[in-house]
Amino acid sequence: MSAATPSPDGVVENDRHHHHDHHTVEMDAAATPAPTPDTDPVGVIEAALVRLVDDVGVLAEEDVVRAFSILKATDLPGYLRLRHAAKKANRDCSVTVLDKLVRDELPGSDDDSSALDELVALARAQCQLHHDADRNAVAVIPMPSRREVWRVYSSGFEDWLRAAYWRAKEMGVPETTMKSALATLAAAGINDGDEIEVHVRAARCDDGYLIDLADEQWQAIHVTPQGWRVVNESPVYFTRTPSMRPLPMPVTHGDVGLLWQHTNIPAHCRVMVLAWLLDCFRPDTPFPVLELVGEQGSAKSTTQSVLRSLVDPNKVMLRGRPKTVEDVFVAAANNWLVSYENLSGLTPEQQDAFCTLATGGGFASRQLYTNGEEHVMETKRPVVLNGIAVVATRPDLIDRVIHVDLPTIPADARRDDADTHAGWERDQPTVFAGLLDLFSAALAILPTVKLTQKQRMADYERLGEAVARALGFAPGEFQQQYAELVRAGIDRALESNAVAQALDKYLADRVLPLNWQGTAGQLYDLLNTHSIPDRSSWPRSPKGLSDQLRRIAPAYRAKGIDITHLGHSREGARWRIAQTRSQTNPATPPGIEGGTRYGAHRE
Repeated sequence: MSAATPSPDGVVENDRHHHHDHHTVEMDAAATPAPTPDTDPVGVIEAALVRLVDDVGVLAEEDVVRAFSILKATDLPGYLRLRHAAKKANRDCSVTVLDKLVRDELPGSDDDSSALDELVALARAQCQLHHDADRNAVAVIPMPSRREVWRVYSSGFEDWLRAAYWRAKEMGVPETTMKSALATLAAAGINDGDEIEVHVRAARCDDGYLIDLADEQWQAIHVTPQGWRVVNESPVYFTRTPSMRPLPMPVTHGDVGLLWQHTNIPAHCRVMVLAWLLDCFRPDTPFPVLELVGEQGSAKSTTQSVLRSLVDPNKVMLRGRPKTVEDVFVAAANNWLVSYENLSGLTPEQQDAFCTLATGGGFASRQLYTNGEEHVMETKRPVVLNGIAVVATRPDLIDRVIHVDLPTIPADARRDDADTHAGWERDQPTVFAGLLDLFSAALAILPTVKLTQKQRMADYERLGEAVARALGFAPGEFQQQYAELVRAGIDRALESNAVAQALDKYLADRVLPLNWQGTAGQLYDLLNTHSIPDRSSWPRSPKGLSDQLRRIAPAYRAKGIDITHLGHSREGARWRIAQTRSQTNPATPPGIEGGTRYGAHRE
């Protein structure tokens, strides 16, 4: 009992011991002062890490934040080590909050955030943010003398924003801050802005067409059936790519005939080339593909450069052969006119891509390796190609091609590049003005043009007929010339097709009128007996033959031979090959002598 209940003397003695211990602790604390952020930031942090195990709020205490801030400014490796130790001490703590508090504590630490806010505020004050149908952000920038239109994610808009910030602050912008600003502005345009339609180089308007000059004043040409004029602010939104270059400022009196002094286009093809040039400014219709073919020394590249400079001047006027189909669509996304030179051949997939560009379509690929979304490039563009040999060999592309054979230039008629360039620089504004005059005249005639029979590119054919009449040709002359061009293209398509070569040999041995019916297997055996110089593209099975027959059927139909699939039977796919009409000799293409306003007779 006595052991369990202490005596009063014992209590007093214990109190004395406790008082002595407490006094000793106070004396030790006085002898060794507690660390402060200014004198021992590491000590403050190490002491805080002990308490952090049970209290996540330690990292937000004023002394701890100041200690971390001083350590970051004086000993960055030590700061990183202790920051990592804090995360290991308690994984529930937020080092992100600590980083923010440290940034606020350090002098000048909010420069990036303030620059970001200033950039966004500056852009929103000086431009209007919108988006297009694909939800790509677009910035419309009104200025006293012009109106600029840029996609937010473009080098053009980034350059403008950097220049505007320099004028306001005389300071540059860090790359990370610029990326954050662009992302913020893009979000504003997509979520708060209106949807607008954005065009490149050419656009349809109510009473005609608009052509972006792509000059520093952002002017455009408005072409109507009544004439053309330069407008300071386009009624539609034109945007630009970094490689675009300006069209020449047209003069008052144009002369399109000067064009032929700078190109090597044969006389009987000039109306078709003029129609192709004007059709490049009509984005509401399909575009034919211009193919320039000629030997070495026929000025293919020079001719192509001159023609492009009247439609879509570019930093790189001519490009080499595309490696993939995606390359074709990337070029189309960044150019109004797709231009390739020195082509020795195109893969079937690339030819299909040019068909898609001519009539409108797109290309899709996986956007990122980390997700399943697609990146889609949808576009429609005019195309010009050149090569020594014919590059358009598939029937579906040949149907869309304006083929021009360039004659070889004699040695005594060649000119130096310097003289050629200087002469074209002098005449280009006059030729461009003449082209605009012709465009306006053709638009006035176009409503009166009625075609009873139409080729595959009917819109181009109708415009070409209007152009020819504006130049003084008789009605129907252009249509006759274009029909001959299409028939010649059909012959080229069949000449390069192994199945067509074998079929022609088989048909030559038959007695007309022809009416053959049978399976694809039977026809495969019949055609296999004929000698073909190049069997690299010969089908390996009756099914492959059926696929080839579907491709060449339109060409044979134009020649009066109907190739029809009759369906499937137990024996296989059934086909009929029959003569539909007697073949006639192709018409002779008209000359140029009918043109009274042509201005092209000068060589």
